[in-house]
Order: sequence, then C-alpha cells, then structure tokens
Amino acid sequence: MLKVFHFSNKPPFPLKDGGCIAISSILKSLLSTPSLKVTHFTLYTHKHTFSAESYPESWLSRMDVHAGYVDTKTNIWGALSHLIRNKSYNVSRFYDKGIAKNVKEELDRGNYNVAILESIYLLPYLQLFKEKGIKVIVRTHNIEHQIWAGMSENTPSLLKGWYYRKLAKQLLTFEVNELSKVDGIISITEEDAKFFQQFEPKVMTTAIPTSVKTNFPPADYSKSDFYFLGAMDWMPNQEGIQWMIKEVIPEGLKGTQFYVGGKSLKKEEFSHPTLVNCGEIKNAIEFISDHGICIIPMQSGSGLKIKLLENMAMGKPIITTSEGIRGVNISHNKEVLVADDPNEFRELMYKLHLDEKLRKKLGTQSKLYIRNNYSEEKITRRLLAFIKDI
Repeated sequence: MLKVFHFSNKPPFPLKDGGCIAISSILKSLLSTPSLKVTHFTLYTHKHTFSAESYPESWLSRMDVHAGYVDTKTNIWGALSHLIRNKSYNVSRFYDKGIAKNVKEELDRGNYNVAILESIYLLPYLQLFKEKGIKVIVRTHNIEHQIWAGMSENTPSLLKGWYYRKLAKQLLTFEVNELSKVDGIISITEEDAKFFQQFEPKVMTTAIPTSVKTNFPPADYSKSDFYFLGAMDWMPNQEGIQWMIKEVIPEGLKGTQFYVGGKSLKKEEFSHPTLVNCGEIKNAIEFISDHGICIIPMQSGSGLKIKLLENMAMGKPIITTSEGIRGVNISHNKEVLVADDPNEFRELMYKLHLDEKLRKKLGTQSKLYIRNNYSEEKITRRLLAFIKDI
C-alpha cells in the first residue's frame, strides 16, 4: 500500500472557490483508491479558515487530517523588503517555521512514499520531503506568474503595472528554479503542462484536469437573467466585473439584470444601475439554479476556470471570453458563446437573453461535454497511473 501525504495551501472545505473545488477533487480521487493510505495536511489563513466538521464524515474516517495556521496578511514592510531583495513575497507568506516543524514531525512518523503539494506556494517546504526520500508531485492550479503579468497589462495605473510585472518576474524565477527539484508536475490543462515541460524537461509532467460532479437536475431554460459567481478576493475576478461595468454594460441592461455574488464580496461594492450585489453566497448550487445565463468575463488569469466547468456541468448557457475558456477544448456557438470585444459581448448577452432555444442548445452541449471529459472515474484512473509511475 502506498502512503500519500496530501499537502494543501488552504482547506478544501467549505467549497468557497475554484481552488477549494480543485483540491477536494483530487482528495476525493485519492480516498476512492483502496491501494492508497492518505494523510491530509492543510494550511489555513484568515481568508480560508479550518473546521474538521466541514469535511464529509466518510472522508474523515478514511484519512488522518492535520491543519496549521499561517499568517498570509500582506504588509507594506514585508512587500518592500522582498522587493529590495528581489524575492517573491507571494510565496514567502505561506512559509511558517511552526508549520515546518509540524510537517517534519508527521513525516518522521509516517514513512510516506509520495507527497502531493497543491500549488507552488508550498515549495518552501520541499526540503522536508527530499530529506526523507519522499517522491514529490506538485499540482499547479495555474501558471502563477502569468496571472500577475496579465494584470500588469490590463491595469491603467503605471505604478501598479510596474509592481505587477516585478511580482510576475519573481514568480517566474521561483517557478522555474524550484519546480526543477521535484519528481512530478500535474497541471490542470495541457497548455500549462507544455509550458512547464519546456523549462523542466527532466521532470515527469502531465495534465490531469479537475473532475466535476455531473448529477445535477435539468436546468430551467426559461430563465434569461444574468449572473456571475466567483471569489472576489481573487484579482482576475474583480478585474472581470470592472470590465463588465465600465465597458460592456456601462449604461445598464434593458429588461433584465446582472446578479453578482461570491466570497469576500462587500455589499457596498459595484454601484451600477442593473447590477444586483448579492454579497457572499451560502449555497452556490441554489444561486446558479435561480438564475439563467452565466457570465464569465475573465480578462487575465491562468489554468482552468473551475467556475466554467461547474456551470457547464449544470447545463447552464454561458457567455465568456477567450481567457475564460483557455485550457478547455470548447468553441464559440457550440458549447458556449465567446467574445472579447465589449460591444460584441453585449450583443451576445441580448441575443441569448431573447433566445430560449439557443440557451437550451448551449446548456445541453455543455453538460454532455463535461460528462464525456471530466468524469470522476476517468480522472481518478489517470491520477493513480501517474502516482505509480513516479
């Protein structure tokens, strides 16, 4: 039996955002495999708190769970210090000596074969695993430096643009240097896997997407309003909503409304004539089911947009951008509608708002695509094969 140490940078539960969903997905695959013995160690922060009660009881009975708090709050002195030393402040905030001590103690007890680290932000702990001869697989949810590089291009502020470019360069240096020391890389998209392969040709690399639940009830295609659901403490989501407000629908919508909800969304944000600020959403499935057309207005980012897969799995009609579908082999007017120009995006919104047959066609095709490509059984088989090959 293989002993697996699963190390995550935030708790998978509650399912607050796409990152949590991605972490819970791989953990579910690991726990469904009888030949694996799993220990789960998660960091938690002021943004992502930990409660063992939020995990499914059946999961807790099949794995050991450990958690440690790390203070990731930003401060001006820490940012300046890392800027002067040309070190990644994004990464260093996730390292804590107390956490390192606790991880080392568990590794001393456990006799582990493989460790799976969720994101590059856990690589400061890499040496603890290497000292024990444990094979290390890093799961890259995104190409982190690309997120900041994209935001540097989209911000109107010269100072922010310069700082974001600096952060992007620091992250790129860290990604290239540290990932060369691991045994395996699991990217969520083929595009990301190809990027890492060009820099780390000696490291075994593959693309295994996040599995998605598919047993949802049929969507109601008579609903034709618009909605967005996403973590609003993630800058690409903030950027996307600002693009909608300022460029796509600056004067509002006629005959319908745009409902926005998500983690860390404050009620006073986004004053707009037809945008309804729903704040934090307690039940994501209910929120999505209550509304008609999903809007994913991403302008920057990296990796797979979990919100895209979730809404496709529920059979929702979707309007998005080229960035929104990056990493997923779908196309305009088949599974989704795609536009990058603000005027074209607005035209697609009105078109879909008025056409129930088109809403049903897109939603049906989306749901079928997810069933054929992102089933839990298929993803679990690929994951287990990769672990055994390391």
